[in-house]
Amino acid sequence: MYLTFDVGTTSVKTALYDAEGRLRHKVIKDYQLDSPAVGWYEVNPEIYWKSVVEGFQEILSQSGTAASDIKTIAGCSQGETVIFLDQQDHPTRPAMVWLDGRAQKEAEQFSAMVDVEEFFSVTGIPEIEPTWSACKMLWVKQNQPDVFRQTAKFMLVEDYIVYKLTGKFVSSASLLSTSALVDIHKNIYWRKTVDFLGVESCLPTIIAEGSFVGEIQPSVAVDIGLKSGILVFKGSMDQTMSAVGAGNIVPGVITETTGTALVIGVTARTVDFRGTVKLAYQPHVIPATYLILPFARTAGIVYKWFRDQFAREEIQQIGDLELAYEALNQLAATIPAGADGIVCLPFLAGGAPPPDNNSYAKGIIYGLTLKHGKAHIARAIMESIGYLLKSILTHVEQAGIAIQEVRSMGGGARSDLWLQIKADICNYPIVRMQEEETSTLGAAILSAVKVGDYATIEDAVQAMVKPGKRFLPNPEQTAIYARSYALYRDLCESLMPLFKKYA
Repeated sequence: MYLTFDVGTTSVKTALYDAEGRLRHKVIKDYQLDSPAVGWYEVNPEIYWKSVVEGFQEILSQSGTAASDIKTIAGCSQGETVIFLDQQDHPTRPAMVWLDGRAQKEAEQFSAMVDVEEFFSVTGIPEIEPTWSACKMLWVKQNQPDVFRQTAKFMLVEDYIVYKLTGKFVSSASLLSTSALVDIHKNIYWRKTVDFLGVESCLPTIIAEGSFVGEIQPSVAVDIGLKSGILVFKGSMDQTMSAVGAGNIVPGVITETTGTALVIGVTARTVDFRGTVKLAYQPHVIPATYLILPFARTAGIVYKWFRDQFAREEIQQIGDLELAYEALNQLAATIPAGADGIVCLPFLAGGAPPPDNNSYAKGIIYGLTLKHGKAHIARAIMESIGYLLKSILTHVEQAGIAIQEVRSMGGGARSDLWLQIKADICNYPIVRMQEEETSTLGAAILSAVKVGDYATIEDAVQAMVKPGKRFLPNPEQTAIYARSYALYRDLCESLMPLFKKYA
């Protein structure tokens, strides 16, 4: 059995899998982000660890699995979120969550310090954004110098969990790929940004994804209720593990994840840094392979925001937050395609993705009249993520990448309505995976290979990954959405200059 974890933006998933890829048990622990100012997002990193420990404990107590049956632990996490620890491994400040956009000036400083083309060719990141880890670290250095001086270790979230499990201070190039600290071709730290920050001695050692890190620390095993000697393997970023868990390990397979963010994954053997279309690249877990990873900061979290702010009646009546989504979905299903003229721009945390590339973007609900109600806005938000997906996929196609189908993951994939909306807007088949938690399945696949249950990742994917229901485009709906999508693009192109002008 393989024990896994995925530390997301607002929840931690822990899951147990067998060698056939069957999910034996999972636990989800939700938590809230702190937002001390507009655009700032933080969390106490000890919440991450506490949630993983409690999740593992509940799996053991609820699944009927003996601790002696568990061979390995591996996992993944959100990228970019920075954790700051002192010499005694205590947090010197709350973790700066990847969504945090306060480091706008620091991003501009990096832009002035490095050549943008060189930055892209080394890091695989086409734009310098305030969300990148290096910008967050620079913000702390310049705005909280005492905290910066007290920090002995800078690490990302999956690094932190592995550190707590094993005592080993390590990271991986794919997890660090959106930090702006790593040369993605050599899988080493990039001297230019590391020296600019002055943090070389405070960064984890980079090892390959899937590497054996060490055995679980005896005291940690006792606290959780696990046997001693369990092997801990290095994981990666959640989107990289999700790609593995959805079988996105060869060119031609496209994945999309609608969780907090919207993330598209495209496997590629080569990188084109000179083309007119610039896409974000990172190392894949497959050797000599890259994962193209364009993303938007806000997707499912916009629907969550709408639920929390405007569906309180449904929440009170139903008494279950997840079932409240179903109530909203049912409302949205009563509204025709195009939401009777309402179009949303879902940039509630800034960060309009390619082709717009605007970190100042804001959310918009366009076209409201007195005839519109809650159901229209719910539908328009769902459609806005479809438009966002189409916009990114069009950008990917312009780079010469062919798309046959899109495999859908994340919380948004639970909704038949949402998947059909995406299929109709994008005019591609959308496939839901049988295993919803593809990120933790990907971690289990890495573990299965490393302990010899499968010879290669390809063999493990063949056996453990299973596509599910297909959603085919409806030509009539696609024609309706063509007009709404044109309006969406017109709004983006018209408003992007204004977002920055009035920031």
